Order: sequence, then C-alpha cells, then structure tokens
Amino acid sequence: MKEKKNLTEFMLSLVQTLEDEHRFGSAHVYRSTLHTFTAYWNKRKGRKILMAVRNVFTVSVLREFEEYLRGKLLKMNTISTYMRMLRAVYHRLLKDGEVDYTAGLFDSVYTGTCADVKRALSPADMAKILSFPLPDLGSVAVGTSVSSSLVQDNLQEARCWFSLLFLLRGIPFADLARLRKCDYKDGVVSYCRQKTGRRLTVTVPKEAESLIRTCSDTNPASPYLLSILDGGKAGGIGSREEYDRYLCVLRDFNRRLDHLAYVIGVKCKLSSYTPRHTWATLAYRKKCPIGIISNALGHSSIKVTETYLKPFETEELDKANRMVIACVKDGLRNGIR
Repeated sequence: MKEKKNLTEFMLSLVQTLEDEHRFGSAHVYRSTLHTFTAYWNKRKGRKILMAVRNVFTVSVLREFEEYLRGKLLKMNTISTYMRMLRAVYHRLLKDGEVDYTAGLFDSVYTGTCADVKRALSPADMAKILSFPLPDLGSVAVGTSVSSSLVQDNLQEARCWFSLLFLLRGIPFADLARLRKCDYKDGVVSYCRQKTGRRLTVTVPKEAESLIRTCSDTNPASPYLLSILDGGKAGGIGSREEYDRYLCVLRDFNRRLDHLAYVIGVKCKLSSYTPRHTWATLAYRKKCPIGIISNALGHSSIKVTETYLKPFETEELDKANRMVIACVKDGLRNGIR
C-alpha cells in the first residue's frame, strides 16, 4: 500500500474542512488532539521521524501515547477524548485506503466515559439558586477591583442564565446562547442542538418567562433572543467570530458561577454543565423513564443519558448497601441468627 499522507497533513486538512462547515467546536478538538499527539511524538520519537500514518496507528504507539497522557495527570475523560479523535481519524484513513485494517487496534486504550464525579445539585441547592436573594456584595469579599454593584449585576446575570439552563429542560449553554428571536414564539422555544443537529421543542414554563424578558437582547439588529452573545459585533450566527465570542463568554460564565456558589453558600462546584446534569438526575429521581429523559435532553442515544446518571446510580447502590448492613445489625441486636 502506498503512503500518501502523514498525520499532520491529514488532520490539518480535516480541521480546515470542519471549519469551512462552521463546525468550529469539532475542529478545535481535532486540532488540540494533533497538538498533544505531536508533543508526545517529538518527545518519544524525535522531530526527525515523520508521523507517517502507518507508523502512528499501531497498538504499541497508542498504548505509549496513553501512558504519556496519564503521566501528564490528565483526567480520564480527556484521555478518552484524544483517543476517540484518533480513532475517528483512523476510520477516515481506513476508508480512504491510507492505512491497513488492524483488528482491535483501540481495544487496549481507554475510550470510555468516566462519570464518577457528581455534577448534579440537590433539589435544595437548585431551589436556592433559583430563588435565594443575593446579599449586598459591599460586605462580601469579592477579590476584584471593580465595584460591588457591577459584580452583583454580573452574578445576577449568571444566575439568570444558570436558571434558564435548568428551566428549559437542561438546555446546553451553547444552544441557549445561540437562541434566535424567531426561535421563541407563542410560549414555545424551538431550536436545533449545536452538537447533534437534532431539533427540540420546549414549552417555556412561567418561571422562565420573566428571566427571558430580563436577559433579552433589546438590540433590534441582533438576531439573538438573549444578550449572552453580542449581536452587534461583527460575525453573524455560525461564524468564526461568534464561536470565539462564545468561548470567551463561557469562560467568564464559569468564573462567575464559582463566585455565585460562594456567595449563595452552595458547596457543590457549579459549571455550565450543572443545570443539565441536575435536570436529568432529578427527573430520574422522580421515576421518569430514561427514554423520556434522553429525548428531553436531545441525546443521540440512551447510552449517553445513562452516563449522566451513573453518579446517581452509585449513590443509590451505596444507600442500598447501608440498608442491608443496617438490617443485619438489627438482626444481631434482636438475637436473630
């Protein structure tokens, strides 16, 4: 088989194709994977050895790359992301006839999803965020030189966004930020998920109506429903400029949520993912079928939904274990053998 491309050429071409299709998030992950793999290759193999695809996609190289990532103390989900991106590249190369088929090539490296970290809030904590009045931040150490009134406005805005993420059926922040004015009509929000392209329709609960009015983008020239992204700036929906603005807003939002949790007294770490995981977990607690939860969240499969609920399942198993142990202890105290 003749060799046509090395890994760098192929992946950069793929990144360019994705960017041309306005799939900037996917392009970013592939570019990050290439950057990380190149750093590994240069350290272990040397810069003089080209990353020919036939040399890259071997069991030994993939295992060594995983060991390199573990040595960097990366989270298992991050390692899995890099491996799954390489697996996707391998399948593309295989389809193009650039590499030979190797059975079980990725079987010995981690490509799963680790869901051992609890991201969902308790009902009490979620209720606190939805309704708890923020204190006067003039008396709260904010760790910033800006005025307390500005900080308070920023936190109120962050709480408004966070609440909408929960109230609109766990809508992802990427989708909330890009809602258009035409997506909201007659009390219903209808949108296509950025990640999967799947269309979802959500009846807006009354608790969310006032929040939408509060956060609405009042600029008539802006296409956006909410004032999360600045519709007055260059670059419209789907543009590279919009994607860059979104990343900037996302980072700032997560920083604000750290501060919000401290001010309100929520001990669980908050992020833009928390409302979505909380909605799924609370729905599951209320015996909502997993299939319904999966459809509500717009997941591509029930398997994805099950990953969301693994921490809750572990919690329930631990609870069952404590009940069994307590039962045995009660039996011993009552003289039952």
